[in-house]
Amino acid sequence: MASKTKQDRRISNVLPKRRSPVTAPRQVARVGRNEPCPCGSGKKYKDCHFSQGDAYLKELALEQQREQLKAERERLKAAGVPWYKRLFLRA
Repeated sequence: MASKTKQDRRISNVLPKRRSPVTAPRQVARVGRNEPCPCGSGKKYKDCHFSQGDAYLKELALEQQREQLKAERERLKAAGVPWYKRLFLRA
């Protein structure tokens, strides 16, 4: 009988082996210092919102997600999906 390695040992044969967690891709956009600011002001990012840093970019990403979710709910409403199914829709 072959000896089991440390990775192959289990507490019970019923329990599956642990899997490593899968992380989601990054949702916050990367903006270079000399690129135009995503707020639409026409200024460079470093002269407009650079001082606020990642907090501004995260808030901008959340706002975009909210607008996408709102548009998806409107599309489902037009398609005749009941309100209680649209209520818990997540993007």
